[in-house]
Amino acid sequence: MKVAKKSPESRQTITLPRSAFDILDVLRGETPKSVFVQELIEREKRRREREAFYRKAVDAYTPEVQAETLKLNEATPFATE
Repeated sequence: MKVAKKSPESRQTITLPRSAFDILDVLRGETPKSVFVQELIEREKRRREREAFYRKAVDAYTPEVQAETLKLNEATPFATE
């Protein structure tokens, strides 16, 4: 994918290989190309933000935190009938 050389700075035009263009046409259905691509970009951005959040959460769950969680679980009473 490249930016067309004659594109104005405010609205750059990307070029795609034919194979990618064909896939894009199949996936977008009746949605205009520009709208579909913008939605794809926004979805990917949100997906990456969620992934970064979960990676930080997993990194924060250290063995010390795991041990503390187990102690709290054992000390917490639960209701029985």
